[in-house]
Amino acid sequence: MHPFDHMFVQLRRYRVAVCSSCHYAVLPGSIKTHVNTHHRYLPARQRQQMVGRALELERQGILASSRDGIRFPNPEDAAVPGLPVFTDGKKCVLPGPDGQVCGHTRRTKRGIQ
Repeated sequence: MHPFDHMFVQLRRYRVAVCSSCHYAVLPGSIKTHVNTHHRYLPARQRQQMVGRALELERQGILASSRDGIRFPNPEDAAVPGLPVFTDGKKCVLPGPDGQVCGHTRRTKRGIQ
């Protein structure tokens, strides 16, 4: 099994990969930061292989390259398997550099600042 497939679960319906130990949905462009920050204990070669696989899946159109490419579930849909359900999130409503609402979501006030 490829190291990426051992660490991440592909949710193709939503076009994201979820870290099986952190339960974070991670975009391909953020895999390197994620594994280097949260999984430093893994050998560097294994982390590099994960990054390569994520970028390959992005090129194939299997994983979204940006937040805009994610297929978000509807509010009435059942919970997404593999992801915990939180009801205490805070969403940034300020405009970003492009004028669009930021939309960044975190669970704590400190995390959103």
